[in-house]
Amino acid sequence: MEDQRPASMVERKLVTILSADVAEYSRLMAEDEEQTLRIFREHSQTFQSLVDLHHGRIFNTAGDAILAEFTSPVEAVRCATEIQAALRTRNEQFPPNRQVKFRIGVNVGDVMVQNSDLLGDGVNVAARLQGAAAPGGICISGTVYDQIRNKLTLGFESLGERRFKNIPQPVRTFTIAGGDDNGSLPTPKKAAPSTGKLIAIAALLLLILAGGDWAYLAYRQSQHTNAAPIEKTPAAAVPASTQAPTEVTNAPAAQHLQGSVAATPSDARDMPAAAIALPQVRSGADSGSEISRLMRSEEIASNRCSDGSGDLDETGKACAERDRLVELLADKGWCYQRSWQRCAR
Repeated sequence: MEDQRPASMVERKLVTILSADVAEYSRLMAEDEEQTLRIFREHSQTFQSLVDLHHGRIFNTAGDAILAEFTSPVEAVRCATEIQAALRTRNEQFPPNRQVKFRIGVNVGDVMVQNSDLLGDGVNVAARLQGAAAPGGICISGTVYDQIRNKLTLGFESLGERRFKNIPQPVRTFTIAGGDDNGSLPTPKKAAPSTGKLIAIAALLLLILAGGDWAYLAYRQSQHTNAAPIEKTPAAAVPASTQAPTEVTNAPAAQHLQGSVAATPSDARDMPAAAIALPQVRSGADSGSEISRLMRSEEIASNRCSDGSGDLDETGKACAERDRLVELLADKGWCYQRSWQRCAR
C-alpha cells in the first residue's frame, strides 16, 4: 500500500542525540596533521563499535564531529561514558599535548528526518552541550537527566540553566565528567561545612580534651593523696632469719614486688648486693615528696616519648628516661593505674 502522506509532510521522531567533537582539533592538526588524523581514525573506530553495542546509529560526520542517535537516553549515556573511558586508555600512550580528546553532549528532542540525516533544534542543543563539556567530559540536558537519574549510578553535577548561542530557551545542564580533563566520573560533591559549624566542632574538641586532662590530673592527685607508705620495722626488733622485704603499698593498685624494695642501712648486710644498690625508700613526707617528683618526671618523659613530631634522637632519649623512671618507681613499690608498664617486672 502506498504512503498516502502529502509530499510536503516532514517525518519527525523523538530520539536521544549524542554529539561529539575533538577538543583543540585545529591546534593538533597544525602541529602534526598525519598523526592527528591517524589517532582520530583509530578513536572513531572505537566510537563506532561502542555506538553499535548500545543499539545506536551514527547518522552524520563532518570533520572532527560525530553525531549519533539512540532510542534510549540510558543507552546513550552509557555509550558516552564507555567511549570516554576507552579513549582515555588509548590516549595514555601519547604525551598530554598530543592526546585527541572528545567533548560529548547528550540531549533528548523531537527531530526531523531527512533521508538518513536528522535535523532540528534537538540536534543543535546536543551540539551546544558538547561545546560546554570539558575535554574528555560529558554534558547532558535536563531532559536526559530526568530520564536517567534513577537508572544509572553516576555522579551528577548541576551547571544550572545555561544560555547557548542561537538557542532561544535556557537549557538545564548537568555534567557527569570531572573538569580535570581526564574524563573520569566524579562522585557527588558533598556540601562543605560552614565556618560556624567548623568553629563549633573545634570548640567541642577543645572541651573534650580539657575534660580528659582534668580527669587524669584529678586521678593522679587522688592516687598521691591516698598513698600511705608503710614504714619498715626496725631491724633490731625482728630476728635476722625472719626478716623479709617490706612492701610500700598504694591500695588498691599496689602489688608486691619480690626483692624490689631497698633495705634500710641497719639490715643492708643481710640483703643481696643487687637489692642494696637500689634506691632507698624514705618514710613519711620525704617519701611522698620524692615519689610525687618521680611521678611528674615520668609523666613528662612519657608525653615526650609518645609525641612523634619531635626529633627522633630526643624522642628516643625521652623513652629511655621514661623506662628508667618507671623501673625506679617500681623498685620503690609504687604502682598506679596509668603507669606505662603498671610496675611489671
